[in-house]
Amino acid sequence: MQISYIEKSGKNKVRITLADGDKFIISERDWRSFGVDAGDEIEDDILNKLYTEYLLPKAKFRALNLLKMRDRSRQELRQRLKQDGYPEIVIQKTIEYIDGYHYLDDVRFAKNYVDYRGKRKSRRELEYELSGKGIDLRSMSLEGEEFNMPEDKDTIRSLLLKRWGEHPSPDQKERDRMLRYLARHGFGSGDILSVYRELDI
Repeated sequence: MQISYIEKSGKNKVRITLADGDKFIISERDWRSFGVDAGDEIEDDILNKLYTEYLLPKAKFRALNLLKMRDRSRQELRQRLKQDGYPEIVIQKTIEYIDGYHYLDDVRFAKNYVDYRGKRKSRRELEYELSGKGIDLRSMSLEGEEFNMPEDKDTIRSLLLKRWGEHPSPDQKERDRMLRYLARHGFGSGDILSVYRELDI
């Protein structure tokens, strides 16, 4: 495999681009130990050694630290390792390693996410945010998973009472502003107006 480019990437690190388009970041010191420069060919056994002995241990350590800070979805962890400059083959082996300890569980992640944020977000907004993390909430629900997700009307009611108190009497401007806020966050206009009528707003 030919080395296409070598470029600086932060302090004491270089980004290596291979002829097949794969990229990875490694310390200059570690890279120099291989004695390979841009335009040179790197043997498959050396490349494999670089992946397994240099990059993979670092990727595993990084992944464990990321999960120690907070729970993450599988896609989130994969994207973060990619941002950190690890090649796909190393990322995949790291995910497999993490899976062996059951540290990644998208269903658990989704349930915790819904439990923590479900009281102030619409179902639509939760589904949208989780889809950005590689999680299809609807598919999980169809497969029998149960999520502690309140009805949108209950969430709207809770948000309005929190903002205006037990006997809300906002003026028209404030009423309209709140309606737009709720609509932007995925609540349906029918549900919003229904709660408005219920609270006599």
